[in-house]
Amino acid sequence: MALNNNVFCVSNPAKILDGLWHIISESHIDLPNILIFVPSRRAVRSVEKFIASKMGGATILPKIVALGEAPEEYVDESLHTDVVPALERVVVLAYLLSGIKSIRNMSLALSIARMLVTMQDYLENSGVNINDVDWFGLVDEKYAQHFKDKAEILSILARAEHDIFNDKISETQSQNIGIRAWADYVRGLDENNSLVIVCGSTASVPVTRDLMSVIAKMQNGRIILPGKISGVYSDFIQDTNPYNSEYKFLSGIGLNQSDVQEIDVGDSHIDFMNRAFSNNVVQCDEYDLHNCHLIECASEAEEAASVAEIASCAVTENKTVLVITPDAAGNQRLQSEFSRHKICADFSGGTSGAASAAGRAILNLLDDWSETDNVSFDLLYAQNRYNLFDTVADIVEKYQDTMAPTFDIYDSESAQIWAQIKKLSDYLARYEIKLDVYGARAFIADALSGVRIRGVMNDSAPVVVLGTIESRMQTADVVILTGLNEGMFPGAGYENPWLPRKISNQIGLPAPGHKVSLMALDFMTLSCGPDVYWLRSKNSGGVDTQESRFLSRVIVARGSFDVAQNILDAVRARDVVEYRPLDYALPGEITDWSDVYVTELELLIHNPYAFYVRHILRLKPKDDYWVGVDARDFGTLVHNVLETADQSITESDLVDKMDAMAREKLGKNNLIFYFWHRRFVEIAPIAKQMLAQTPGAKTEIEGVIRIANRNVRARADRVWGDGVLDIKTGLAPSKSQLENGNMPQLPLEAMMLQNAGFAAYTSLQSDSPIMQFLQLKAGNTKIIEYDSEQTSVMMRAAYNRVTDLFNMYSVGGAEYKYLPTSDQKYRAFDDFARAQERD
Repeated sequence: MALNNNVFCVSNPAKILDGLWHIISESHIDLPNILIFVPSRRAVRSVEKFIASKMGGATILPKIVALGEAPEEYVDESLHTDVVPALERVVVLAYLLSGIKSIRNMSLALSIARMLVTMQDYLENSGVNINDVDWFGLVDEKYAQHFKDKAEILSILARAEHDIFNDKISETQSQNIGIRAWADYVRGLDENNSLVIVCGSTASVPVTRDLMSVIAKMQNGRIILPGKISGVYSDFIQDTNPYNSEYKFLSGIGLNQSDVQEIDVGDSHIDFMNRAFSNNVVQCDEYDLHNCHLIECASEAEEAASVAEIASCAVTENKTVLVITPDAAGNQRLQSEFSRHKICADFSGGTSGAASAAGRAILNLLDDWSETDNVSFDLLYAQNRYNLFDTVADIVEKYQDTMAPTFDIYDSESAQIWAQIKKLSDYLARYEIKLDVYGARAFIADALSGVRIRGVMNDSAPVVVLGTIESRMQTADVVILTGLNEGMFPGAGYENPWLPRKISNQIGLPAPGHKVSLMALDFMTLSCGPDVYWLRSKNSGGVDTQESRFLSRVIVARGSFDVAQNILDAVRARDVVEYRPLDYALPGEITDWSDVYVTELELLIHNPYAFYVRHILRLKPKDDYWVGVDARDFGTLVHNVLETADQSITESDLVDKMDAMAREKLGKNNLIFYFWHRRFVEIAPIAKQMLAQTPGAKTEIEGVIRIANRNVRARADRVWGDGVLDIKTGLAPSKSQLENGNMPQLPLEAMMLQNAGFAAYTSLQSDSPIMQFLQLKAGNTKIIEYDSEQTSVMMRAAYNRVTDLFNMYSVGGAEYKYLPTSDQKYRAFDDFARAQERD
């Protein structure tokens, strides 16, 4: 079939969106009648914003689709539910492999299962059905015995598909079927009144290459390739060549590189890059890569600091920044550095769930238990009837205070961790698989490594950090390529330890150099940006590194670029900071006789500086913009339910009320609800007991007492005829703290009751009140009561302690000193106090 001169490239790959706009404008087709395929969802967002800007604002956009997603119009009921998730395949295969004599160990079986499932996905992407592979017939007879054990293991993979999963298809197969459905969809479009464009290519995947071939043969089809394919056949057939995939696509439709039309969007260095990445050596004069700057850092930490320095300078100049980082560890280092520089960056490219705070904390604890032969996991696992998710929830509730790193159970990042562990747990339960601590650690690590923790895409952020795969069709005023060391950028390609290279090629697995090819094209196109920085660290993990082969090719081709020593000098100069001692004279000699709430007195006792900032300066920490539901919301919810409940309420009603409020707060299908519900069930009987013991109590009642000529105010949780109660969602104060006057809140509320300080309270006041704490700490929920004699001692201690403090600060003008403390609730103003600079 004759083609229609409809395959294009752009003269500057950094301006591929301008080339797309040229194709759209030349077509004279209305935007709603245009269908555009792009490499990723990130690219979808970029195209949407670009077209909207070209149209001057709000407009009806074309249909823009990330290649790999099925058309909305495509529905196949036979495939709608018959898809087996990759995680389930790994779980089942690991269990089957653990029964083989040469494996037996579940952890080893899991690693093999993951490799085999990955291999199967690669095969399916290449159009190979694993059930059609004769593993025993693939090798010569002289190798057959050596390969026998491997062939047995590989055949298990095929048998599992049929015997266990009843020939359900994998997620990869489902995705590929959806991509093929687009071919039928586009063929049904009116060729005269529609336009179909593939921009940025994904010719590297056979199924998407097939779709591109269909579109290329349509009168209304257009293909815009990345880069600018030029060179010779001997180069293109190399697996590592940047245009290897594009060459395969062109060959498949009967074209060569000379048939690709160039769209002029301005000059670039792509011709030099093509020459540098060619294997045909041509002697050329020195080439001026005036837009590129190389920074070779001493370490990975210095590399991250250099990236932050470049980004900070660019943001100051109102420039946009695109950072490409090829590994998760580099991503984390950048997050830390950007935070220190107060740089707002979009990291929505995502990080591995195993590298998240919650994920690392769980894995670290299981590692500790494994190394010390601690049986805690086995005991909790048995108590929770061998349900892994219930066991992990139990572990988090009981040990969170000692787990490291610290994490918030309720934030959105942790919620994704719980969701993945729940899926894993369900699969283990479905196939009745039980684990020991080693197996649990291995399965959780594997499951979490398959989760990408992604924040909300922040369109307003001037800095965007992406991986190499997501970088297609992205550009910015400043582009920073990091990790340019061999083995990282480019990274190692796909290697299968189970199959010889010859067999891998024979059955259709991608060549090891395939990844190098893709990353080479990304390096070339991104290096055509207006201002580009190449960064590498000379040492990684204590080992000397080798520069990326991409840099070597540029150097050998006589590319002349700038060495940005000024950036390194600026970073290294930060280590030489002029010493400026803290002025400890302030705050002091401040006359303050304003009313004080009892909750603020703890600050005055444990960290006077924090009291000064909170009470006198009237400052308080501002929550992070992205903060979600947290422990404070849990405490508020429990308080609200108990505030309106009376002694007639049942335990089940209490749980139902708290559940209902939790669902309203958290939304549907939020796994945080599971953690909260467990707490509600634990709280309900103790709360019921408390309500029965304090009939007619007033809640959230205002009180006041005069101490040293100063008003101390309170809003008490619960007050009745002869007692006061405080609800603590964590641990209640210890007896010694109360007797020493170090936790004065509830004793002073008791004193207010004794002295008619609760004006709205109408019952007879008690001369000898008692105190109660309703402690709702997970795993330690109880009522703690102090009789009238004990309360009297604690009231006097609190009164005397507060009197001394008021005389010291309000009368005596003492300085509000910063007191180091390990208790986080007294450290809210550490940054404000420059706590790290204090002796």
